[in-house]
Amino acid sequence: MKRINLTLAVLCFTSMAFAQKIDYKVNTQSSKIKWSAKKVVGGHVGIINLQEGSIQTDKGKIIAGNFTIDMNSMACADAPKLTGHLKNEDFFNVPSYPTAKFVISKVDNSKANPIITGNLTIKNKTKSISFPAKVTTTVDGLAAEAVDVKVNRLDFDIQYRSASFFSDLGNRAIDDEFTLDIQIKGTK
Repeated sequence: MKRINLTLAVLCFTSMAFAQKIDYKVNTQSSKIKWSAKKVVGGHVGIINLQEGSIQTDKGKIIAGNFTIDMNSMACADAPKLTGHLKNEDFFNVPSYPTAKFVISKVDNSKANPIITGNLTIKNKTKSISFPAKVTTTVDGLAAEAVDVKVNRLDFDIQYRSASFFSDLGNRAIDDEFTLDIQIKGTK
């Protein structure tokens, strides 16, 4: 009888050690996305919020994730009047496309900071992007951070004042790439 109980205890412990897949729900209140866009003369910075999201890990490493971005929350921090222009059809056309999405498709966990690859969808156009992320797991949560994530706006049909399309812009041209600094917090 003792042998059976010991065997059962070992089997339970072994199965718990291998069953380490965890689903985290993104805490949208403590997660942040900061954006930065440059132009020939100057640039702008702002924020945008997540509407919802989830991250899945296996043995403490990210294996999947799905995020919905609330485009209505977009705000320009240094020029608040610009926010309305960013939301109109010249840029993100938020009335027609109120959300954007990012779905993780692959994670290279061979390095200290994993390389996240996923499909970013803005204005119903999807493009694969990759970036390194710093990931920390705790007993009850997860934190992930990625800085200087580059996004080419032309991939999403945002051509307004792009020197790639309009040659006569001079110092009114806006860079084709914008960057994101992302901080995600998740709870079990």
